[in-house]
Amino acid sequence: MDLDPSNADLAAPSKKDSTAPEGLEFHFAPDAKPLATPWQVAVERAKLVRKCSLPKGLILDPACGSGIQLAAYCAMMGREGLGIELDEPTARAAQANFLRVSRHGFDSSLLNSIIRVGDGRIGDGSKPIAMLHLDPARPRNSRLHGLDEMAPKLPEIFEAWAPHLSEGEHGPAILLDLSPRLNQEQRDRVEAMVEDVWPEIGKTWVWMSRGRGRIDRLSLWLGQLSNPAASRRFIRIPPDIKAKPIIVEGQGKSLPMTKRRPPRKGDQISLLDAALVESGLADEWLEQVLPGQEVVWSVAEGRRPQIHHPEEFEFASKAQNLLVQATGKIVKLAHTDLSEDKISLLVEAAREYGFGKLTLRVSLNPSLQPRLQGTLDRMLSARGGPKSGFVAKTPGDSMLLLCLVA
Repeated sequence: MDLDPSNADLAAPSKKDSTAPEGLEFHFAPDAKPLATPWQVAVERAKLVRKCSLPKGLILDPACGSGIQLAAYCAMMGREGLGIELDEPTARAAQANFLRVSRHGFDSSLLNSIIRVGDGRIGDGSKPIAMLHLDPARPRNSRLHGLDEMAPKLPEIFEAWAPHLSEGEHGPAILLDLSPRLNQEQRDRVEAMVEDVWPEIGKTWVWMSRGRGRIDRLSLWLGQLSNPAASRRFIRIPPDIKAKPIIVEGQGKSLPMTKRRPPRKGDQISLLDAALVESGLADEWLEQVLPGQEVVWSVAEGRRPQIHHPEEFEFASKAQNLLVQATGKIVKLAHTDLSEDKISLLVEAAREYGFGKLTLRVSLNPSLQPRLQGTLDRMLSARGGPKSGFVAKTPGDSMLLLCLVA
């Protein structure tokens, strides 16, 4: 059954997406919203796809869900879409979302699109297909899951639609929106599945983050969507929906090699965005913002990747700050532990240097951290100085590093 967006029923309840323009709300089938793509993420992805030279045809999403990503593609690129969804209530939500987006100043491509209630594993060659987007469903609340738990399965979609995809200079345009929890072995398996159908096709893995060191989206851009000069891309979506994303591209590598070096007073110490480091592109970015400097990695995994370097960052724009959790100069080495009975020793060391505000940026027991931070805040606010900074620690070293923020 094919649904026409222009005939959608908008009477069902709709919900506000905090990343969408004022007045643009979306419909969701029951229990579907936690899995929906935020509008800002969908639009930024569509803008990047728009820069690629796609062949003629429509945009296909054979597991379109509530249709938000497909609607963004159609809106940003002026292309008609074909969204297929097995669940009828979800398909009708997608139909309504196309109509709502069309009323926000976008052209008729949205209203000329089709939302089909059906099985996306059944191919249809009646119209040329310029691009395939696939975001397979996966188990909720599962930190780890296998590729076989995705639905529909990648090989099923490839077999059904490969004969119908138009090709550009670098082959078909395919975007696989996968789980951000896939490990390297699973990513290799995905590549092998792709190679079985399209040997030697171009591939670019894309990590997308909205902050807090989390990977929100991990996708594989294939063929006409890939960048021949970059096998990896990291995209940091800023909190301001009007701001441009930060993009880092390169060949990337596994996590940087760490080196144990005693901390030195006067060094700069920086805690980087964990999502950037996970993408394997941190070194490419550091070459841009710390040109010619020796960078020593002391921590490369976990929530607080840590580097030491001699000089401050050279940011081309303030937005680059989004890729740094904290950065400052080591001004004091405190020979004490972080515990409730010794917090006064840290306060004494901080007062000697004029600190009135220090943020704890070390690994602590989750129940202990807020108590120590609260005690530190109270004691420094009473008799502290005008300076601000943070406390860090190098693995294998007992000293606390008091770092001054410029």
